[in-house]
Amino acid sequence: MTAFHDPDAALAKIQRDIQAAQDRAVRAEQVKAEIDAVRGRGRSPRGEVVVEVDASGQLRDVVLTDAAMALRHDELSRYILDAARAAQREAGGRAVAVMGEAFGEDSPLTEHLRTEVEQRYA
Repeated sequence: MTAFHDPDAALAKIQRDIQAAQDRAVRAEQVKAEIDAVRGRGRSPRGEVVVEVDASGQLRDVVLTDAAMALRHDELSRYILDAARAAQREAGGRAVAVMGEAFGEDSPLTEHLRTEVEQRYA
């Protein structure tokens, strides 16, 4: 007898579907929290500049040493931008890794994020 003809089987299937949806919602919240915690760091070659960004690439911290203050303004600017790009690539890679662990490396969600990160931070 199919689920369409057996009310108990139909109800059991609906309950399984509801539980599966609830499990996915819980996992999605966990993944969101993990991605929110992702940070990437980049630094200048000699460590005068350290930049930290979150998974979306937004600056969270910039540390300039005393040596950074001795740099020419154009060199300091370049170091900051280079460190930020490195931090963004690192954070993007970490976010993709979180998605891959949660949903699989070949999942559409992981592939979408991977493509976005590659395009944005190439």
